[in-house]
Amino acid sequence: MAYRPSRRQVLAGGLGVGAALPFASASRLPRWLRSKELHASSAAYKKLVLIHLNGANDWINNLVNPDEPTYAAARPTLRLPKASMVQLDSTLPYYIHPQLLPFKRLYDKGWLTMLPGIGYPTPNFSHFRSTDIWAEADPAARNVQRGWLADFIDKAYVGNDPIVAIDIENSLNRVFYGHPVPVLRSPTGFQFLTDAQTPVDSNVELAQIEQNAKFLRAAPNSNLQFVADIVGRVPADSALLTTTGASYTPRATYPTVNAAFARDLQLCARYITGGLTTPIYQVSIGGWDTHANQVDASNPAGGRHGPLLAAMSGCIEAFLLDLEAWGAADDVLVVVWSEFGRRVGENGSLGTDHGAAGIAYLAGKTIKKPGIQSAYPSWSAVQAPYNRANFDYTVDFRSLYGTILEDYWGVDSAKVLGQKWPGLGLV
Repeated sequence: MAYRPSRRQVLAGGLGVGAALPFASASRLPRWLRSKELHASSAAYKKLVLIHLNGANDWINNLVNPDEPTYAAARPTLRLPKASMVQLDSTLPYYIHPQLLPFKRLYDKGWLTMLPGIGYPTPNFSHFRSTDIWAEADPAARNVQRGWLADFIDKAYVGNDPIVAIDIENSLNRVFYGHPVPVLRSPTGFQFLTDAQTPVDSNVELAQIEQNAKFLRAAPNSNLQFVADIVGRVPADSALLTTTGASYTPRATYPTVNAAFARDLQLCARYITGGLTTPIYQVSIGGWDTHANQVDASNPAGGRHGPLLAAMSGCIEAFLLDLEAWGAADDVLVVVWSEFGRRVGENGSLGTDHGAAGIAYLAGKTIKKPGIQSAYPSWSAVQAPYNRANFDYTVDFRSLYGTILEDYWGVDSAKVLGQKWPGLGLV
């Protein structure tokens, strides 16, 4: 018997419910689905790939001036020896972690922008609350009612892409709360099966699903309409997501240090190179909550943090080179963020605790202003005890969102964020 997800499964996982249409190719799709085949958006939105470093990246060991005296005082065990780090270029005092060498190569190509000190006023050090704040673009958020990308789709997006966003995670990301978005980790996991035994009956059942979802109720309810929209769109979304880019093979070598993250980015590459016009992709990589064993006692470049940095930077470089080899890299922007940073000083367990300001990375050929494009937080403002000290933020994360909305997509950011924030001119 065909798998039929429950209402609870549909709601809990966004659209990430099993799904495969009994159609091998677009030519065999019924007419009601063929109308939703791949086509160019009238607004031609450039593609955004958002990557969440879930758990809070210790960015101070990503990018630092190793000659800063307070760096050595605050991190007697965690600090990286200058000789082991990679200097960005001879004109700057900043060095990066040796496991971020792929980012150095992107930097040299002009494909990388760094925003140290990104954050917001009165930071919250709860993973859940701070993630909610980033998701809703509101430092006062206590839980997410409307994600900022849901607001973009509903209030500012004017294209006609068949699928506006794809969430390549295990559950719906809070940036999409308020708008139905497909959630999947693999195309085969997004199959939609009907109970019909023949193609003709299957087509009829699929058509009935869509028609029932569109049926006008006597007393429309917003929650009921939300569920109806989800149900009505699952079959068509499944048809696209299970067939698009089926012939894709990577044209760059992805690191094997984190196979799951590599697969997620390859799924993005499959859809982008396969012709899907979807403008938004959401991915995440966990493991960044490094309270202990962030480094090895005998090797500050090792421990838990180094392999995460290698996976993150190496897979992003491979992803962009993969797209370039396919001729699909010109209009793709990767944005990497974490819910907050970590304390300036180490905590005595070879780790760091939750801190305030963090770092964001932007990567891709569409970068207009590469390099370090925000003020590095002031070391002079840091006081002992260093394990409780925080860097103050120097750039508001909503300016990054506004830059994406205004400069990259050309939409009025106030419709999404409630007001305009100073643009950064990065893309």
